Amino acid sequence: MKKIPQVLIIGRPNVGKSTLINRVLGVRKSITAPEPGVTRDVLARPITWNCMDFLLMDTGGIFFSKTKDFFQAKIEKSVQTALQKAQKIVFLTDYREGVQPLDKHIASMLQPYAIKVVVAVNKIDDPGDRQDINNFRSLGFGTPFPVSAVHGNGLGDLLDEMIKGFPKQEVANVEEFYQKLTHISLIGRPNVGKSSFLNAMINEERAIVDEKAGTTRDAIDVYFSNGQEEYLFIDTAGISKKIKFAQGVDFFSFVRTKQTIINSDLVIIILEAPNFLVDQDKKLIREVIKNKKNFLLFVNKWDLVERTDQNRQLLEKKARDLYPQLEHYPIIFGSALEKSNLHTIFKTIPQILDVANQRITTPQLNQFIEKVVRKNSPPSKYGQQVKIYYATQVSTSPFLFVFFVNNPALVKEDYKRFLEKRMRAYFGGFEGCTLVLEFRGKENRKH
Repeated sequence: MKKIPQVLIIGRPNVGKSTLINRVLGVRKSITAPEPGVTRDVLARPITWNCMDFLLMDTGGIFFSKTKDFFQAKIEKSVQTALQKAQKIVFLTDYREGVQPLDKHIASMLQPYAIKVVVAVNKIDDPGDRQDINNFRSLGFGTPFPVSAVHGNGLGDLLDEMIKGFPKQEVANVEEFYQKLTHISLIGRPNVGKSSFLNAMINEERAIVDEKAGTTRDAIDVYFSNGQEEYLFIDTAGISKKIKFAQGVDFFSFVRTKQTIINSDLVIIILEAPNFLVDQDKKLIREVIKNKKNFLLFVNKWDLVERTDQNRQLLEKKARDLYPQLEHYPIIFGSALEKSNLHTIFKTIPQILDVANQRITTPQLNQFIEKVVRKNSPPSKYGQQVKIYYATQVSTSPFLFVFFVNNPALVKEDYKRFLEKRMRAYFGGFEGCTLVLEFRGKENRKH
């Protein structure tokens, strides 16, 4: 995986970097909006072109202004690191606006990397309208490539230039490789420390961190291997308190976060010890439970409170009193800033995933019904007892168990909770894993 080349897209704000990547990907994966500074982190996207695999890296817009945005210095530091690592750099400019002073500033910064820089002139929507394109030669990187990110014009030639000289890779298809990775999403309200947590986990500053809430606007995908385990961590935008009224970028960030939860193999819900379980935290926990995802909770900023067993137990009790089902999900306390207790995360993740992929045979389920359920059935509230004939496991991650019963209408929520509790006790807890129980009538027993 480490041998896959990286191609970095760089340019001043709003020249169309994310639009270009979306066109290459064929999906709207990066956030695009007519306001500068929307992309604030270096975002990696897997691309395969002419049987060649590479990562297309989207950078935050570079301002070079005297009065800098509060996180602009961090954006530029992140970009500098990416420039050094990239095998190719695509310097994207805007045909309609011509060569601007900021373009010249960026060109000056790119001079040490000139051998790997390709200039692309975006927003040439009419292929015949190229009379001023040679003006972009003044940037000092040779012949510019005319493209239209919106319409796709010229992208084939640009992609050919991107991969020129790349070595053959061991990975057959990088996009397929990414899809097969274990997808772990990091979610939490703004400023609980998701990006700091990600940086601490991978021991590298990939996500931009700032005290001000809302730094991360898009989902950041980061490949990481830990021993034999390979993961794709997705750092999502924080879901704001007033998401109901959000517009534009904030709304799209919210939609992307929800979709990321749905597509995850495991979710890490990040809370903070000083302001534990506020309303936004509760909404996120409900969202993850509603989508039947495997998850664990990481209580960040443990270094900002009194770190005692009594305090930890009080916070755990508060969480499990609010959501009794959290009894079956790990709650880990630590500090992203101090990188404390992160080893427990790496120990717990594979444990949850191993359990999540287990299969329980129909004979084992029937033995459970015979030994546990029928001998410990809850009292009937409706004059008729629920009778389970047999059960089968339909899927893993999440676990889906189908129980065939005499009358599904008799199965109320309290009975489902009773049965889930018994299953967890009998089969070993399913720690961190969601159980879905479905009940069908006896007339469906052959289906």
